[in-house]
Amino acid sequence: MADKKRLLFYPELREPALEIVGPYWKIGPHDQQGISTLGDMVKDIDAQKSLDELVIFLHGYTGGMLLDDDEGNSKAYNLGEKAVTDAFAKTKTKIDHIRFEGCWVGDGPADMVAFGRLFNARDVSGFTWVHWSNDITVTIPKGITAADLTAFLEKKGLAKWLAPTTAPMAQLASMARTKDTPKKLWLEWFQATLEKKAPYADQDGNLAADSGKQSNFQRLGTHNYKLRSDAGSRTVLAKDAKPSAGGHPTFEYVTVKLR
Repeated sequence: MADKKRLLFYPELREPALEIVGPYWKIGPHDQQGISTLGDMVKDIDAQKSLDELVIFLHGYTGGMLLDDDEGNSKAYNLGEKAVTDAFAKTKTKIDHIRFEGCWVGDGPADMVAFGRLFNARDVSGFTWVHWSNDITVTIPKGITAADLTAFLEKKGLAKWLAPTTAPMAQLASMARTKDTPKKLWLEWFQATLEKKAPYADQDGNLAADSGKQSNFQRLGTHNYKLRSDAGSRTVLAKDAKPSAGGHPTFEYVTVKLR
């Protein structure tokens, strides 16, 4: 039997959930659900008897997540705070693996432990940097080969930042066999700060390859921009999980093991 997976996402993140996060974790559209409030989250999780994997794609902060309150205002929830534990007090759903895609969540391992214990989880994971994505429409030249399309996207400064779920170059090139073809491509990167500056854009927000100016990545360097694949993997045992020490964390994918 296939693993039972679920992706919960904040509504404004629907497109990157569908195009990047869902496919990356092999979670199809039918197992994805938008949620706005903590009550929405509880209702959806309670409807599942058990899950092998739950991916939560919300705006986040160190050891916490942002959702709406009943009036539609943004509300911050530490993963281990009383409001969260009370909300799930009657939940019987068991979840093996919980993964947060929100910004900075992984920098709060003690809070992740508290959340994971609500579902008897094996482990809870999250990134320590800010997760960004964007889409850009590129016209694929008629008759281009896969190799030349790769070079074309590299020249545009986009190839490095293509989301890992991007279709193979041969498949993209085949879309333009008979004519120039516009194609929306998704890009993904992680930043050390919350100030969104696309790595392939210049200081004014224009595509650097077209403006002739330095890109943000060229100006600010690898210590400010990373790919998903660049994240260092760090495992913490629940008994050793401590609150964040603050400061400027390294880029890591932190997994807290509860059992």
